[in-house]
Amino acid sequence: MKCIIFCHRLLVIFLLIIVSHLHAEAQQLKPIVLSGLKATEIREGITLQTESGAKGTFGIFKMKKGAFVPMHSHENEQFSFILKGRVSATIGDTVFVLKKGQAVIIPAHVPHSFKSLSNHTIDLDFFSHRREDWINGSADYFRK
Repeated sequence: MKCIIFCHRLLVIFLLIIVSHLHAEAQQLKPIVLSGLKATEIREGITLQTESGAKGTFGIFKMKKGAFVPMHSHENEQFSFILKGRVSATIGDTVFVLKKGQAVIIPAHVPHSFKSLSNHTIDLDFFSHRREDWINGSADYFRK
């Protein structure tokens, strides 16, 4: 009988741990209206709209011709999709010209920069894991 009570209590504790873990990992499902996201001018000629979930962050960069994001690196893997216009992307020692419909994956910690080659360029970036430096405001490479 003591074994049954002990096993029952152990099972209850185990289930409570699982439920609390699932609750901590859960996030609210919500549609995001992109046009409703706040656009912040991060440097001359570039605005950024961003949103983060539990495990990732996306950012929509809108750039005027000649605007650039200076060379920087971060701990996040980055997926950059060019939705409109063209950019020159320097990734490590390699320069790519990316145009509408093209994308690049940048590994974590690899230095990179972007320069818009056309007016009204739109670059959608996704980062895995979350960009904590964007969330807490400590990203300073835009100010270089």
